[in-house]
Amino acid sequence: MALKVKDLLHLQSLQGLRLLSGERGLDRVVCSVGIMDYEFAEGVDYQNEAPFERDSFVISSLLFAQSDSSRILEAVKALYEMGTSAFAFKSVIFDTLPQEVLDFSREKNYPIFVFGLERYFENIVYEIMEAVQRDDTQILDEQMIKRMIEGDMPGDEVSRICKNLSLFFKEHAQAVYVRPRAKGERLKTTRIFRNFYMNKALKKKSLLCRYDGGVFVILTAASENLEGFEVILKEVCDNLSFEGAVYFSRSDIHPPHEALDLCLRESFHTFAASMAEGREYANYEKIGAFSYLVPLANTQAMRTFSEGFLKPLLGREEYLSTCQEWVFQKGDINATALSMNCHQNTIRYRLSKVKELLAAEEKTEAEFYGELSAALRIHLLHESGVL
Repeated sequence: MALKVKDLLHLQSLQGLRLLSGERGLDRVVCSVGIMDYEFAEGVDYQNEAPFERDSFVISSLLFAQSDSSRILEAVKALYEMGTSAFAFKSVIFDTLPQEVLDFSREKNYPIFVFGLERYFENIVYEIMEAVQRDDTQILDEQMIKRMIEGDMPGDEVSRICKNLSLFFKEHAQAVYVRPRAKGERLKTTRIFRNFYMNKALKKKSLLCRYDGGVFVILTAASENLEGFEVILKEVCDNLSFEGAVYFSRSDIHPPHEALDLCLRESFHTFAASMAEGREYANYEKIGAFSYLVPLANTQAMRTFSEGFLKPLLGREEYLSTCQEWVFQKGDINATALSMNCHQNTIRYRLSKVKELLAAEEKTEAEFYGELSAALRIHLLHESGVL
């Protein structure tokens, strides 16, 4: 359930807030917080771009209206038109507001609060953003993400989740799964999430979700241009500074309300492919056969096929590693020999011995490569520990 104005009143730093008017608007959704300082001061032009996000809780000292209280009505009307959720002011200059402001608030069901000098802006901002983060996590928790990755969520539920998140999705979205390259290592997410939710610019075009030791970065843009998404991801990375060697596994670009689950699925499958082969697949369209092997890897049929096919090679490291490199090099003998620093005939000899061990002498080169590559990739997926 989306965070509402009335939910904020339970936060420690907001418990002293007193509602002046607009009590019928307490169910308005809150997705962000902002501080109103100079935006409505005389001579400031804010018309080109709204200085406050839609569904944000705005706080102020009303310093800009110290010499002219009539400016408060103009400010509150503007906040309402911007789609903000509520307004609260600190009783530094004003203890209450002009009647016309309260009348407007009541007419529009737009909550207005006042709070005392003992409350600090930074505490209010921090607690609201922590609450927004917790709300996002509850809406799109790890179990929900797992269901999306496994294709176990109806489309109407995906759409409902999108509408309740703090990110206002544009026409297109891409998921990027960020996770350490080292097996078993996990991201230190506390600092990452804190920096993200305090960054107003990032919150307009991205969202973070924890999953299985890593983080999904969900990006959104009006255009499906891939370069635009790369610019957003670079901005996220520059501001959040993911530590250590990590994979950035990207999905294709899809409409979020219809296919957020597909974004997450493709991104995670790209990561699984990268972990299996120990090299980075930058995006989903590059993973080739892994696009169908990853979702099928845990089926009994695939397990039985892979284990049965490779059983004669297990314990024979020289042959197994040669097969692995040959598959990685897409069946190219010369590239395999170069990569393993040995002669091409050595590779041919090992592969012929592998055919004998697997009783595959009668198979064509294409048949043998196809079966071996599928069995080996299923094996590597399980060895990686991702699935």
